[in-house]
Amino acid sequence: MICGSIFSRPATWRRLFLYEIEIASCDRCHQKFERAEDSFDFSDFIGTAYEGAVDQVTSFYAYNDAMKNYLHQYKFLQDIALAGVFAREINELLRIKQGMVVPIPMHPEKLKERTFSQVEELLSKAEIPFQNLLVKTTSSVQGKKSKKERLEAGILFESIKDVQPVHYILFDDIYTTGATIHHAAKVMKDAGAKSVEAITLIKG
Repeated sequence: MICGSIFSRPATWRRLFLYEIEIASCDRCHQKFERAEDSFDFSDFIGTAYEGAVDQVTSFYAYNDAMKNYLHQYKFLQDIALAGVFAREINELLRIKQGMVVPIPMHPEKLKERTFSQVEELLSKAEIPFQNLLVKTTSSVQGKKSKKERLEAGILFESIKDVQPVHYILFDDIYTTGATIHHAAKVMKDAGAKSVEAITLIKG
C-alpha cells in the first residue's frame, strides 16, 4: 500500500490454520519505520492538575522521515486505505490487553474537514472493538501550538457516556508533548476510571 509494488507472502502453517490480518506493506517499506523508545518523560506534568493521569504509555514507532511521509499521506491527503498498514501490529498488541479501548476523538469541525477519523480507522482495520466515551471540546490544532501552550491549555475533552471503575486504554495516532493524552486521561479518571494507559502508533 505504500510503494505500490506487487508482492506475496510465503505460505506457512500458521497462516493456514490461524486467522491473521494480512500485512499491507512489503518488507522493504516496513523496514524504513523505526521502533520507538520505551521511555516517556512525564516531568512536565508534575505539580499540575494532570499529574498521575496516565499510568503507562506505549508507542509503536518513532517519527522518522518514513513515518512523516506516511502520516502526511494518510491524514492530510486522506488516503484512508493506509489505515491497514499497521493493522496486524495494532491487533496483536491490543487483543491481549485487558481494558476497554477508547479512541482520542476529533472535533466535529475537524472530522468534517478530514472526512474520516484517522484514529478510529486504525482500530477498525485492526479489528479492535472500541467505545467512544469522549468528545473534543475545542477545534484548535495542538500540533500548531508550542509545548508551553499545549501544557497550559484548558481541558480539551469531556466524557459523554458513563465511565465505569475499570481499566481503559486510550488510543491515538501520535504522542508529542503528551498534553492530549494527559488531558483525556484526567477526564476519564475524574469520571470514574480505575486506571488509564495510552497506546499510540507514533512517538513524536
